[in-house]
Amino acid sequence: MTVNSMRLDKILKENEDVKRLGIPVKYMCLSLMCEHHKSLHGDLLDVEEVKDLYSLENVPEDCRCGVTQVLVDEAGKPRNPRVVENAKSQARDKNL
Repeated sequence: MTVNSMRLDKILKENEDVKRLGIPVKYMCLSLMCEHHKSLHGDLLDVEEVKDLYSLENVPEDCRCGVTQVLVDEAGKPRNPRVVENAKSQARDKNL
């Protein structure tokens, strides 16, 4: 099992848990260390977009991206927008 497949499995299990518990989340991409996806740093993705990001056919083995769950409201907006703002600020500081 590759690192990317383990990462995707973990995300899918976490997604099952939040669905079962009824907790609305999106996944924030953390990708400043990844040459392939650094433009996505701070973006909020739904689980289908995360599956595409980590699809084993598309993601290179040296991908260093991570995602973290972010609580969202009924409209899909982050409950704590500062978390996303801080990530986007990091990307701007690195000139992405």
